[in-house]
Amino acid sequence: MGQTVSGYIEPWIRPWAEYYLSWKFERYIAKLKPEDLKTWEVYDYEGVALNLDVLPSTMDDLKTLEIRHDDVFIVTYAKAGTTWTQEIMSCILHDGDLETVNKTHTMRRVPFLEMNFGGTVHSDYTRTHKMIGWMPRSSPRLIKSHLPGQLLPPQVWEKKVKIVYVIRNPKDVAASYFHHSRMMSPLNDIQWDDFFEKFHSGNIGFGKWWEHFLYFWERRNEEHICLLRFEDMKKDLRGTVKKVSEFLGKSFPDDVIDAITDHCTFANMKKNPMTNPDVVIENIMGKQEGTSFMRKGVVGDSKTHLSESQAAAIDAVCKEKLAPASLTFD
Repeated sequence: MGQTVSGYIEPWIRPWAEYYLSWKFERYIAKLKPEDLKTWEVYDYEGVALNLDVLPSTMDDLKTLEIRHDDVFIVTYAKAGTTWTQEIMSCILHDGDLETVNKTHTMRRVPFLEMNFGGTVHSDYTRTHKMIGWMPRSSPRLIKSHLPGQLLPPQVWEKKVKIVYVIRNPKDVAASYFHHSRMMSPLNDIQWDDFFEKFHSGNIGFGKWWEHFLYFWERRNEEHICLLRFEDMKKDLRGTVKKVSEFLGKSFPDDVIDAITDHCTFANMKKNPMTNPDVVIENIMGKQEGTSFMRKGVVGDSKTHLSESQAAAIDAVCKEKLAPASLTFD
């Protein structure tokens, strides 16, 4: 007694809903071509540079998007540790059931709220933000976004849903973002100096990195926000798994924490076809020698990219914009 009608129906609906969403995802990926993706060109949306594949119609829809009270968000600036963190969170929300986790690719388990790859070309495809409404209500939705805080759906803030936000040294973000941009936009032949100019000015997808960081840094003490540093995650991955588990209201024995930690090491994620986006990207781009979505995942890689003047330019922004808020980087 006491079981609602939806409680009876959902166990039957859920597998069919998951199958349908998976089928839609794979069917769409199969028809995408490299020239369809618009992840390098940007437009201005309310003062923020966004990739063309983040459609203005999507951004308008997000203003009234229904957010559920138990939704969980992973929000980052691009290339700050998103895929890594979302996998940790996904494993936790699956209660450490890695067998189930490994049955579905991370890009299907964690929808990318605002992004519609190839959306400017394929207007017939159902947008990601609309498909997440079909996800079952029996368990929390884990949703990924690179949007700055002020552009997230207003209900995210009104309902104070849980958000994990990751900050990474902006120099390393620049280096990783450069290689990512070259991989996702091979037809543009992006060069480092041109990339750095766009990154430093904020005229790049998801806008000014310092504004993105500050929005969440200044809210880091709010109970529904868990702020992580990429560098700390590298130093103590197990401690990060425990911290995020507690934030999400989960308590696991040591063996489960250990299993999630091992699953989420960079080496294991890179070789796992269910956690490495390369598997999906190669279906669109074909094999690109010497490139990988999960390239190095290290601290300090920017030293091989930035000139002295470029490093000094980022240092100057950090001193002017971040230091007054006590946000610093080694």
